[in-house]
Amino acid sequence: MENISAKYLSLKEGIFYFNRRVPKDLRSHYSCSLRTRSRAVALARANSASVKLDVYWYHLRS
Repeated sequence: MENISAKYLSLKEGIFYFNRRVPKDLRSHYSCSLRTRSRAVALARANSASVKLDVYWYHLRS
């Protein structure tokens, strides 16, 4: 499979990662920042995001 462009690959400590920006029209569905300086708020938001990803991945596997 040579379809993935090398511009989406990055190398960190000998491991390749796939990295691609979310299109502008879909960005409202994603957040790269927890937008807080509070550890308690960050933990709550990270937990919420994790649960949402688990549900999303569960549906992808179904």
